[in-house]
Amino acid sequence: MRAIPTAAALCCAIALSGCGIKGPLYLPQVPPAPAKAAPAAGVDHSKAPKAADDSR
Repeated sequence: MRAIPTAAALCCAIALSGCGIKGPLYLPQVPPAPAKAAPAAGVDHSKAPKAADDSR
């Protein structure tokens, strides 16, 4: 009767040994976010475009 749990444990160990990436664990390198572009020179950014008003 002891052969069944031993065989099951052996099968699980063999099945789980093939999963995943082999080798040391590591965090992937994330590239830095691109820098925001500077606003155009000589443009008035204080005036926002008006949204369409549908409440007539």
